Amino acid sequence: MGPFITDIDILAPYERPPKKPTLHVPTGWGLIDFNLNSGAGGAYLYFVFEKHAQDRPITGLLVLKDDERPPAGYQKLPVDLNKDTDKHTTALFLAVTRVPGTPITDLDVVHWKSGEQPIPPKGGYLRVQADGADADLNLGAAGDYIFLDHRPATTPQETV
Repeated sequence: MGPFITDIDILAPYERPPKKPTLHVPTGWGLIDFNLNSGAGGAYLYFVFEKHAQDRPITGLLVLKDDERPPAGYQKLPVDLNKDTDKHTTALFLAVTRVPGTPITDLDVVHWKSGEQPIPPKGGYLRVQADGADADLNLGAAGDYIFLDHRPATTPQETV
């Protein structure tokens, strides 16, 4: 089995710093170096993730709104993805599961500004959903359009 995403978290280094913060990524973790509140003000937020070949992989991701409870088998991360944004009409939370299924092998953040052409997921990637639709991580915050994409394992040897 290859290395899979085994943990994901949201790094919130500072509240509205005057410039991009110095990021202190946990040892052995990867960073998606893109502020999840881009264009919306608010706290600087970044996805960090851990990959292992031996630990239980994450097999599903979804976005929950406001006080929405996660489905059975999912764990809701405690950081509001719209934390401290100038216009905050919707709280958004990432939820993960490790139930048996197809492991996630990679993550990507895709973004564009209002008026620009939407960007589809890269080949082999799926867009994280909320209520059965692509989940804009800036929904209710009036910032850039921001989406989390993930790549599921593609070969039988990669599945658990």
